[in-house]
Amino acid sequence: MHELVHLLLAVTEPQALLTALTAHTHEHLQRLGASDCALVLRRRNQPALTAGSSPALARVVEKRLADDDDDLATALDRARTAARLGLPSTWASGIAWGAQAGLLVVPANAGPTARAALAIIGRVPADPDHRRALLAGIGRVRNEASGVLRLAVRLADSEEIAQHRALAMQSRTIIDMAVGVIMAQNRCSADEAFDVLRRASNNRNIKLREVAADLVQRVHPNLPQTVFTE
Repeated sequence: MHELVHLLLAVTEPQALLTALTAHTHEHLQRLGASDCALVLRRRNQPALTAGSSPALARVVEKRLADDDDDLATALDRARTAARLGLPSTWASGIAWGAQAGLLVVPANAGPTARAALAIIGRVPADPDHRRALLAGIGRVRNEASGVLRLAVRLADSEEIAQHRALAMQSRTIIDMAVGVIMAQNRCSADEAFDVLRRASNNRNIKLREVAADLVQRVHPNLPQTVFTE
C-alpha cells in the first residue's frame, strides 16, 4: 500500500495517475496468472478515462466503452461483477490472448462522485481451489486500486471546487466594478446600476459577467485579477 501512496503523491494528473495505477495493478495481477488488465474511471460531469496494461487492450476498452458494452455497464452502472468463461469476440478484437482466456470486470469503489471498473483478461483455472485463490487475490488488488482512486477523485474534486470558487470571485469582482462604472456614469444606486447590467445581459443574450467585462474593459483595458493569499 505504501507504493500506492507514493504513486498518488508523485502523479496528480488524473489520466497519468490512472495509467500508472493500471501498470501497478497489472504487475500484481500477473503474479496471479492474469494476462492483461484495464481500469476505467468515470467522474461526475467528466469524460470517462481509460488505461490498459497494453496499448491493444486500451484501444479495446475505449471501443467497448463507446459502444456501451454490457459487461462494463454491469460494473460501472450497476456495481456488479461481470464474468465470462470465454472471451467475447468484441473484446478479443483479433488479439491473441489464447483460446482459454476469460473476461472478468469488477466494480471499483471510487467514491460518491465517480464510478470505476477493473477489467481483467486471463486464463480461467480449471481447478476450483485455484480459481477461488485467484478471485481472492484479484479482490485484494481491486481493493488497493479502489483506495487510490477514491483519494485521487477526492483531490480532483477539491481542486475543481477551488477553481470554480476562484472563477466565481473573479466574476463577482468584474460585476462589482461594472456596477460602479454605471453608478458613476448615471448617478444611480447600486441596485439600479445592477438592473441596467442585468437588462443589457438579457437583451443581448450574453452572460452577465461578459457584459460586465466588456464595460470595464472600455474604462480599463486590463481586467483586474482577484489575488488569493494563504
